[in-house]
Amino acid sequence: MRAMLLPVAALSLLAGAASPGHPAKADPLMTGGVSVTRGGGNANVAAGVNSFAGQSATTLGGLARAGGRSMTMGGNNGNLALGRNSQAFQDTTTVGGSAFGRGAQSYVSGGLNHNLASGRNATAGQSVTTLGGTAFGRGAQSYVTGGMNSNLASGRNSVADQQVLTMGGSAIGRHSLDRTYGGGNRNAATARGAYAQQQVVTVGGQ
Repeated sequence: MRAMLLPVAALSLLAGAASPGHPAKADPLMTGGVSVTRGGGNANVAAGVNSFAGQSATTLGGLARAGGRSMTMGGNNGNLALGRNSQAFQDTTTVGGSAFGRGAQSYVSGGLNHNLASGRNATAGQSVTTLGGTAFGRGAQSYVTGGMNSNLASGRNSVADQQVLTMGGSAIGRHSLDRTYGGGNRNAATARGAYAQQQVVTVGGQ
């Protein structure tokens, strides 16, 4: 199973999250007063016997001007693998957009995530990184939610691992407001050769 380190996820994102190495990018639907970016339904499966799955989804928010609103939603995700000689891995990255002007608002939600593997020679993975956007102007607001997360593996020669990193955005201006929520998390492994591990890091906005 590949190593997934939180600081590396954040650095590689800042170095070039939009590069060709990120296979699933959702572009902004609108630019102007309102920018809405939706990261797609995702899923990825493999369904048993000598399974393996994969999946990496990257969602980058857009730009809203003139006191506008930027909303970035990181997709419904999923991934699975479902038993026998399973594995799974999932890597979801969501980066918020920018909103400028009086009363500007930036909302970022890191996707619903999950990941599974479910038994026999399971392994699972999952790394979720959510970075907040920027709201600039008098009364600006930035809200960041780090996804619903989960991860499992469920028995036999399980493992699991999960790493969630949530970093708040920036709300700049008089009477501005910045809120950051670190995601729903969880993680399991559920017996026989179980091992789980979870790292959750939540950093408030600037």
